[in-house]
Amino acid sequence: MGNFERFGVMLDVSRNAVMKVSELKKFIDYISKMGYNCLELYAEDTYQIDGEPYLGYLRGAYTKDELKEVHAYAKDKGIELIPCIQTLAHITNMCKIPHYWDIIDCDDILLIGNEKTYAFIENMFKSIAETFTSREINIGMDEADKVGLGQYLHQNGYQDRTELLLKHLNKVAEIAEKYGFHCHMWSD
Repeated sequence: MGNFERFGVMLDVSRNAVMKVSELKKFIDYISKMGYNCLELYAEDTYQIDGEPYLGYLRGAYTKDELKEVHAYAKDKGIELIPCIQTLAHITNMCKIPHYWDIIDCDDILLIGNEKTYAFIENMFKSIAETFTSREINIGMDEADKVGLGQYLHQNGYQDRTELLLKHLNKVAEIAEKYGFHCHMWSD
């Protein structure tokens, strides 16, 4: 592995229906044999969160027990299972559900600065902390080029969008720290 502490891959389990647990285990077998030691499990809305019955609606969502089972299996194979979530944008399917519209800025972007948004994000971290032992987490935050230009704009007027992103990143990092997570995110 050279100078890398972690050598892994990200697996997207958010497209269409979720991958069966049995198939996830097969995938873990494959990457273990190839010398990988971590797997980022990318789930936009395909994992259950207490109090959020609409996540994964009509697409399936991993239960906490299923994720714990996959985690235990990965650990036995020498693979660190790392959660990879979205804490700002790129949550298209969730945004189709009216229940979440009050925390949506525009398109598939969460509403920055909204107490309900941060309560939802904290609930995400709480659930993930109960499910994963890894304290590494990918917090997403990609593809948010219209941030601040929807509901946020109507409520607050135009704001410097770089400042909005930094404000949101700091709030998400604060929530993550509360649950002991070390964050990383996409580069765009």
